[in-house]
Amino acid sequence: MFASCLLLLVLFVSVKESYLLFHTLVELFSVTVAFAVFIVTWNSRKILDNNYLFLVGIAYLFIGILDILHALTYKGMNIINSTAFYANQFWIATRFLESITLLVGFWFLKRKQRLNADYIFLIYLFISGLLVLSILYWKNFPVCYIEGIGQTAFKIYSEYIIIIILMMACFTLVRRKKYFDPKVFYLLFASLAFSILSEFCFTLYITNDGILNQIGHYGKLISFFLIYKANVETSFLNPTGILFKGLKDKEESYRTLAENLPELIIRLDKNFRCIYTNNALSKFTKLNSQHFLGKALFAMGLPNYFEQALMETLLSAQRDKSLKETKLDIVLDHKSYFFAIQIVPEYLSDNEIETYLIICYDITQLKNTENHLQEINATKDKFFSIIAHDLKNPFNALIGFSELIYKNTEKYSTERIQQLALRMNTSAKQAFNLLENLLSWSRIQTGNLVPKIQTLHAVDILTETHQLFLASADAKNITINLNYRELIYVNADRQMLNTVLRNLITNAIKFTHPNGKIELKLDVKNQEVLFSITDNGIGIEKAYVDEIFKIENRYSKPGTADEKGTGLGLILAKEFIELHQGKIWVKSEINQGTTFYFTLPGFAADKS
Repeated sequence: MFASCLLLLVLFVSVKESYLLFHTLVELFSVTVAFAVFIVTWNSRKILDNNYLFLVGIAYLFIGILDILHALTYKGMNIINSTAFYANQFWIATRFLESITLLVGFWFLKRKQRLNADYIFLIYLFISGLLVLSILYWKNFPVCYIEGIGQTAFKIYSEYIIIIILMMACFTLVRRKKYFDPKVFYLLFASLAFSILSEFCFTLYITNDGILNQIGHYGKLISFFLIYKANVETSFLNPTGILFKGLKDKEESYRTLAENLPELIIRLDKNFRCIYTNNALSKFTKLNSQHFLGKALFAMGLPNYFEQALMETLLSAQRDKSLKETKLDIVLDHKSYFFAIQIVPEYLSDNEIETYLIICYDITQLKNTENHLQEINATKDKFFSIIAHDLKNPFNALIGFSELIYKNTEKYSTERIQQLALRMNTSAKQAFNLLENLLSWSRIQTGNLVPKIQTLHAVDILTETHQLFLASADAKNITINLNYRELIYVNADRQMLNTVLRNLITNAIKFTHPNGKIELKLDVKNQEVLFSITDNGIGIEKAYVDEIFKIENRYSKPGTADEKGTGLGLILAKEFIELHQGKIWVKSEINQGTTFYFTLPGFAADKS
């Protein structure tokens, strides 16, 4: 402040003594500031990430050089003797270069890549060289001042154009305010405002040493002083104002990112006390993340097994001084979650651990996808195993029996040939049933089999199916009873429902002893039709009750009359029922019998 007051006093005294002295002092100060701005910018070009200040800083070297030429060619300096008023021409040329730079620089603010300092330097060197040659050598730069008349129209209109450019720069500065430190923003805005005031004065003066010319130079003096404050003093006294504005913004950006990441992030000091945690901690506790600052790990209220896993991994990372990882599955709000935990020791320059960074990745979806893929792979492997093994047996029988008939047609009796033909027929049916079930199952897996839902009279469906199995039941002297209420309707695909009933009744006959009994029952509960097929056969071992519906554990055993099966009937039934949003389950006791239940959407109609 003292230096500023002293400078103003010197200028005030100098203008009383000699306007030429005043003018020279003002221009020297302007040039000093311009060179200082360039020196700071050039030496900080590797860390300055504000492209606007970067461009302006380099340009000010050449603005300062042109201002020197303006001062040296000023009337009365007698360094370059000529009747032409070069100083006015240099003034307009310099102000155009400065104002355009102050405006164009904003276009590079959003550019993430740093500008090339060498290219900018060469471009401004080329432009400045052209301007100097145009004024001093080629002498084709428009005349700006005529003695005895004053400023030319070109000079006045140029000043207005420069004012418009500076106003546009002010407007753009306001719109790009977020890219600058608040103090730097206000200093730049004030600098532009005084530049505009200065240019207005220079549009109105008549003589080079008039009062408006003096006010214009004061405006320029203040404008450059503010540029000095924004670009030089702020850079030294408050580096974060300019040089590290981008760093502050990035820090805030990264903090916002960390706060909103789904992964839990905790930073602990070397004594395992919390110094930072993000909002993802709310998954484990309802307390605000600020509540945990300064608390030891064991006092943060985390689930015991989660806390124990963290502590064990922390101690391992502390002992080995290296990154450690572990995985953990926990239950939160009655849901299972899987986490991958990574602990990173963070070091000081002397290789001493200062903090620990804990990152917990929620890999639940990934783990579920992995389990699903394993199930798909197991299913695929089982599918190929069935094709390779189960289809081989009936075809071996077909080939073997047909070869026997072919080679022994004349030797075998008609009865023997009929026996072999019957066995061939049985093998062919077995192969056909297996293929049919496999094709249906594979269509379900690929989503190509969609149920065609109809409202069906459940009693009719059950009765029709019952009639189909009377002959096979009579062959084992098995009685099939029907137990149902009238007017029960089911919403289902007719073909799929028939397949489910056929498979379940086939199983019941297969595993029921001769003279046994089977009951087919219908009921309605909670807007669902309940089907049940009960037999008093051999039953199912408890170890297999949960496995009979899984293709990877395909369960099949001979019937009471040594009947063969594909092992796919129950699996197919389950798939069909689940396509209808229904459920299937089984209750069984060894040597007591088995009951299969399944539900489908339906209702019981009123008799009226």
